[in-house]
Amino acid sequence: MTVAEFYGGVDYSITQFAVQLTHEIKEKIAKRELFYKEQIIRYIERRATFFLQTLSLSPAVSAISRKEVTHHVLFKLKPILNRHTVFQIVK
Repeated sequence: MTVAEFYGGVDYSITQFAVQLTHEIKEKIAKRELFYKEQIIRYIERRATFFLQTLSLSPAVSAISRKEVTHHVLFKLKPILNRHTVFQIVK
């Protein structure tokens, strides 16, 4: 049994997208294209929204998947954010 068969088609593609997005954002942080934490979060949410629109999901599942992708990517980026100088707005 492969990972794609275990997860199913949609869940596997969402997971694969989250991993690819994490790598893309790591590169953008290293190149200093993204340097604010809020900017990174907005970028993740925008990319996740566009990706999930290509799938045929209900609005509820789409919203949950968007939050899961955001949480997954931010969790994986936590060491990168600590290593690089990423600005954060203090309220």
